[in-house]
Amino acid sequence: MTHSNLFRTASCASALLLGLGVAAPTLAQSTDETVRIKDEIIVTARKTEETLLDVPLSITAITAADIERSGLDSIADVALQTPGFSFRQGFGRAEGGANSRPAIRGMSNVLGSPNAGFFVDGIFVSDSITSYQLDNLERVEVIRGPQSALFGRNTFAGAVNFVTRDPGEEMQGRISAMAAEHDAYELTGYVNGPIKEGILYGEINARFNTFGGDYENADGGDNLGAQETTNVGGKLVFKPTDAFTARLNLGYSQVRDGGFAYGGLGSNNLNCFQPNVTGSFFGIDLSSNRSRGYFCGEIEVPDTLAFNDAELNDLGYEGIERDSFRSSLQMDWDLDNGYSLTSITAYNSSDNINIFDNALVSSTAPNFSIGKTSRNDFSQELRILSPRDKQFRWLAGGYYFEENDGEGFDAGGVYAPNGQSNRPRLFDSGDKVENIAVYGMVEYDATEDLTLSLEARYQEDTITATEEVLGAADSTTRPAFTDIREIKYDSFLPRVTARYSLNENTNIYGSIAKGNKPGGFNSVPPQSEFFNPQDFAEFTRDFATFEEESIWSYEVGVKGQDGTGRLNYNLSAYYIDWSDQQLTQSQPYTTASSGGRSGTTFPAVVNAGASEIFGFEAELFGSVDRFDYSLGYSYSNAELTDFYDENAEELFDTDGIASGQPGDVDGLNGQLAGNKLPQTPAHQINASGTYTIPISDTTDWFARADYNYESKRFVQVFNLSHTGDSHMLNLRTGIDRGNWSLSAFYNNVLGDNTPLVVTRLLDFNRPLLIPDPVRSFIFLPNRRFTFYRDFTISGPRKSQFGVRASYKF
Repeated sequence: MTHSNLFRTASCASALLLGLGVAAPTLAQSTDETVRIKDEIIVTARKTEETLLDVPLSITAITAADIERSGLDSIADVALQTPGFSFRQGFGRAEGGANSRPAIRGMSNVLGSPNAGFFVDGIFVSDSITSYQLDNLERVEVIRGPQSALFGRNTFAGAVNFVTRDPGEEMQGRISAMAAEHDAYELTGYVNGPIKEGILYGEINARFNTFGGDYENADGGDNLGAQETTNVGGKLVFKPTDAFTARLNLGYSQVRDGGFAYGGLGSNNLNCFQPNVTGSFFGIDLSSNRSRGYFCGEIEVPDTLAFNDAELNDLGYEGIERDSFRSSLQMDWDLDNGYSLTSITAYNSSDNINIFDNALVSSTAPNFSIGKTSRNDFSQELRILSPRDKQFRWLAGGYYFEENDGEGFDAGGVYAPNGQSNRPRLFDSGDKVENIAVYGMVEYDATEDLTLSLEARYQEDTITATEEVLGAADSTTRPAFTDIREIKYDSFLPRVTARYSLNENTNIYGSIAKGNKPGGFNSVPPQSEFFNPQDFAEFTRDFATFEEESIWSYEVGVKGQDGTGRLNYNLSAYYIDWSDQQLTQSQPYTTASSGGRSGTTFPAVVNAGASEIFGFEAELFGSVDRFDYSLGYSYSNAELTDFYDENAEELFDTDGIASGQPGDVDGLNGQLAGNKLPQTPAHQINASGTYTIPISDTTDWFARADYNYESKRFVQVFNLSHTGDSHMLNLRTGIDRGNWSLSAFYNNVLGDNTPLVVTRLLDFNRPLLIPDPVRSFIFLPNRRFTFYRDFTISGPRKSQFGVRASYKF
């Protein structure tokens, strides 16, 4: 980000807030205390209730009032209002891959499990979070920095906890309807209150949301990006005595999406590091170097996008189909001596069908990747908490988690309405994750102003991987899985924090924490797919597994307020030492079915090396009379310090000879130390302002603006191509008459068209033969069959105008 762009962006955000706030001091002070003084919000980031001001962690808390007034709809919207948190839904709402890349403090991942974990009421969400509704929440807590000590696996960059709303003492409810451009409609509502006064309370909530898509489909079918979501949930709170409370939470979600808005760059548009073509072999280009070509500079969303809906629908599929069920039971006992005991039991399941159209252009014979997976998980947590009003306090707990993959099918291949390749081939999976942990926290008030705490977790991860065997097309038989493999990881994960109160309105804190992300198995293609045993042996040796990665994080910060709610602030700086980092290498291989004349690629997760990250975050929020505001900025310098990548060695190759081989003259060795981590921005700015004017004793008019800036994100570790900077501005205005409200909104006012995600692939329509020191291709020695480079690009939501009406009772 250049200095001029930074100044322009900061000026835009400042003008936005100032413009909304003009003349505000002459008006009466805001009556919305939840928005006005956020330090009064209670958070549970350390498994106990603490005020946002007192907890010695960097947390952004987004309340139900924030969600309603901003019109937040998904986790991606939450990220737009959170400094240091970037979440881009790359390919619609597909599970995994480009949609599992939450980046907190620059800690991005390309494949493998996410670096940040998602939770609902403290319960880990193992499937996709992209369709989870936000209108049944009390708040969202985004906790930055490693949370492994108390939250466990998959939280070594941070954690996002969705806290659901409890039913109240009085019967109440809300119904809301929305209509907007691009055939977008939503109907949502809830009702809650006492079922048996003083003992049993309940809530029922439901939401139906549909979006018709906003990109024209070059194939002539439905618009791209169409989505449909149905959510139904309920909560029972049983409180027979003041000392015991039980909460039963149930939820069901159904997703039915069409083809998503993505397209290919096209290998003909590559502009750097081109293959040096010296001839051809039966129409296949022969190159004297090993590069497959690349694109340098900013990648833009293609003018033409296509998803072959007609052919897909003919096979009986849509773009994405997901059914999820979530359930939990939390029981809390307040004991007579001030101790409390908590039990949380949860069971979740999901069935997911993901479909990718690999043609990337309109085609009468597209190649589809169609796959169904199923998963369920069970968890049990027990913890005891000592009295909180003592000088010495403690917490201890135990945790068990088990995740199982089950039945599925594979129906991919070139479109053939009556062909075997498109018919479901069933399989059964035995993939499994088992986690057993004990954890605890001790906290001590060393002085009246200084509090020290130590948290720690010891856990054992057991990861089981199996090879899924595909059945015959259309068969109802599910072959048993084979090749059961198992890895165990033991981890000790501590965190030390100190908090010092300068005065009643200002705290400074520091922390040192260790986080980890378990290793695991790559899904290496089975031996039957390989052209020769040597290739399979190499893949098994080099890519069958990847190891655990870990970080040490060091953070200092200051939190405070002016005591009136006009100004609240949260400032933090951090340094992260990251080792055995997991990144992806795209490995091509030659298939046996083609007799060695064509191939495909295998995305292998590998332990890339090491990185260092340093940065800082700043949040300001509060209320000046009738003007509520928040302003955030984050900077993250995420840099590789040791990463060898053989794809980089090939990309930059000039002589066709691998490093260290006889005759090598260019001396390239694929070392990328000093490059920035991909898929994460260095700079983020988020600014929100709500200006309210009373127009009668019972009615207010409000105007709100939400702005987000993210600097460019590199596509890969090579740092050659990037997405460019993004500027997202959403506006909203309306009237609020207590029990009903009417508002209009205009999203993406600036028409930002920055790609959400760009991923590196190969152009399977353009084969290429490159030098190879070991392999041969048919009659050609020392040649490897591969393809020219290509990229897939996912488009963002376009500008949209709409209206919403809500009624509370």
